[in-house]
Amino acid sequence: MTEKKPERTLELHVDVDAPLEAAWKAITEGQGIANWFAPIAEVSGEGVGATVTAGWSDEMMMSHTVAAWEPLKHLRLVDESGWMGEGTSLATDYHLSTENGKTRVRLVQSAFGASDGWDDLFDGIKTGWIYFLQNLRIYLERLQGRTRRMITERIQVEMPRLNFWRHLLSDSGGLVVGGKGTAKVGDSIQLKLSGPAAVRAVVEMVVEGQGIGLRIPDLKDALLFIELEGKKDKFHVGYWFSVYDDAQAKALEAPAKSAFKRIHESLPK
Repeated sequence: MTEKKPERTLELHVDVDAPLEAAWKAITEGQGIANWFAPIAEVSGEGVGATVTAGWSDEMMMSHTVAAWEPLKHLRLVDESGWMGEGTSLATDYHLSTENGKTRVRLVQSAFGASDGWDDLFDGIKTGWIYFLQNLRIYLERLQGRTRRMITERIQVEMPRLNFWRHLLSDSGGLVVGGKGTAKVGDSIQLKLSGPAAVRAVVEMVVEGQGIGLRIPDLKDALLFIELEGKKDKFHVGYWFSVYDDAQAKALEAPAKSAFKRIHESLPK
């Protein structure tokens, strides 16, 4: 497979203020993967031929085989299940290096074999990878030694997606206090997640009409990723709330889910 020309590729990177060793553990160990990528993760062992299984639920699991293993430098994971059509496969490469005193994690995703679905798949996963790399950065810089608990909700919507996007980020949506319908990286906003008081959040990534990633210092740097899955005007909104404190996660689960549902209940009729 490595000698074939890929049908599609996606390349992204993030610079992390953490040692190479910490980044390598985060991409090669089950506990590390579960703290920034999929919350359910297991690695069968070290080296080429090992299996990495990860997912968000029993129905959303993925299995990859390690095809390249160069400690502190390069990891390649390959999915040859052919789920995008006979003869198709998907490879994910992580390249680690030191750049300007920081650890650079460069991700390259490559699709092999002809499939009518590659364009839609890659358009859909790009926003997710932009967020996950920021999640990796924040985890390594601020949250090492803590364990993530994820609170999730996924709701279908049928309306012009940019209309929903503006509603999501407006005061009328009920989540962003005083929101104006837009946001950019670095903005500080107030979120209504539980109780009468709002909490401060910092916008860490945003792709307009696709997804937004928020870090919440008031909740010990909990992370909230909201993604509009799909490209058209019938889509699912995924709420992925990563809380790195057990007691806090238990206290937040019910009110946070209510807050997410409130966004949809407040949509204009």
